[in-house]
Amino acid sequence: MSISPTKDDVENLSRGLPTRTRSGSRAIPHRLTQKERVLFEAAKRQGFLKLPMAGHRTNVESIYRLWCEAAGVPVIIKGGRPV
Repeated sequence: MSISPTKDDVENLSRGLPTRTRSGSRAIPHRLTQKERVLFEAAKRQGFLKLPMAGHRTNVESIYRLWCEAAGVPVIIKGGRPV
């Protein structure tokens, strides 16, 4: 049985700190850079993550998805590279 991370766990994970629920994976980087932190904080306020067309890593998307899961809100991601 897997325990879902809390919002505090996701915040700690995004800063490279240990979490209580052992969330994350060593194979996926979760620590956000300063620019990614700005995107993440804006996404929490606005209710959606707006990505630049280039120059971002997938970890900001991963952290935002985890935060939305912990907060119980839908994941909305705009922009980024076309699929």
